[in-house]
Amino acid sequence: MDIHTIVSVILLLIGVGVLAIVLARFVPIPYTLLLVVLGFFLSLFIVELGIDTGVRASNFQDIILFILLPILIFEAAFVLDSKLLFKYLPNVLTLATMGLLISTLVIAIFLYYGINHPGFPFIAALLTGVVISATDPVAVVGQLKALKAPADLNVLIEGESLFNDATAIVLFGIILSIALGQSEPDLASAIIIFIKVFFGGIIIGSVLGYITALVVKLIETSVPHLVVITLFLAYGTFYLAEHIMHVSGIVAVMFAALLFKKSAHNQLKDVHSGLHGIWESLGFIANIFVFVLLGLVVSLNMFTEMWLAILLAIMGAFIARVSAVYISVWVNRFIIGQPINHKYPPIMIWGGLRGAVTIALVLSLPTELAYWWTIQSIGFGIVLFTLIVQATTTPILVRKLKI
Repeated sequence: MDIHTIVSVILLLIGVGVLAIVLARFVPIPYTLLLVVLGFFLSLFIVELGIDTGVRASNFQDIILFILLPILIFEAAFVLDSKLLFKYLPNVLTLATMGLLISTLVIAIFLYYGINHPGFPFIAALLTGVVISATDPVAVVGQLKALKAPADLNVLIEGESLFNDATAIVLFGIILSIALGQSEPDLASAIIIFIKVFFGGIIIGSVLGYITALVVKLIETSVPHLVVITLFLAYGTFYLAEHIMHVSGIVAVMFAALLFKKSAHNQLKDVHSGLHGIWESLGFIANIFVFVLLGLVVSLNMFTEMWLAILLAIMGAFIARVSAVYISVWVNRFIIGQPINHKYPPIMIWGGLRGAVTIALVLSLPTELAYWWTIQSIGFGIVLFTLIVQATTTPILVRKLKI
């Protein structure tokens, strides 16, 4: 695309975001869902308007993973309450590791026997399980804050999503390589690869976050300077980890943000609110792009052709989420971690929405896999269900539980 087309498309997407802001005052649905709906209607007329967004299934994943996710991950990690996050870190890690594995396996077993078709082997069910186990609470967190929900509940939901997305992306890559015949289905090898990719990302991100904090200590800090520095940190960390070191870029960005914020705490005191506000704005803009683009690539035929598989996936995902959350909570109560309010698990279950990572992963599936269309349809169906049903009813559940 030429520069004029790129500018036109960016203006179009931001224009949809502005329209959604206006409509949100009159339509009582979550802002993110409104963006998806407007994006979908825009897709119906975009050809007649003679506009080519340049968005294809082949490049949508790259747009999400390499342009938007570094912003979203860095912003989510940077704005989290660090003290509460480290207090509940065992809980968050339990949900994001053991909980993700439980969810993946439960969904896989449920779909494999539910679909019961030779064209949908167990490896396909495992791929589906991991892509729809990645949570994205952006549509719920804003509502919880508006309802003045406890800060520890927000940290549990946001923190789990942050680590969960990173774990899901790494696990997806391992299962996909087995499905493509690029590696053997060997548990020991898979564990070694996971450790290398995941913990390699932790090391790269932590080192770069700490070094950046040292640089900040040597200069006069101001909000404009720190915006440039942190943007460079987010994208530079992702590029170095993903493209040069071949470890998890998402994990690296997450730990870069956490270590930078912790190590440069004293230098950020006077400018934290200003920097925090700018990163929230960047995250808000990135989410506009994500959900409008989601609306643009949704097609109706996936729901007419794969409605039964989508229904099975919705049921399986709910059962898996209940299992993952309550087993993790039990482990945290009796083995490691902090006991939590007994009213929180229902919110954590129902607030476990799916979003950007799920869509990016299903769109990255190679078409040589015979079942790619089934998994992609299920992924889109789950995302829309969680936005339409769960996101709109979570505030009701919060009020009913009197949280």
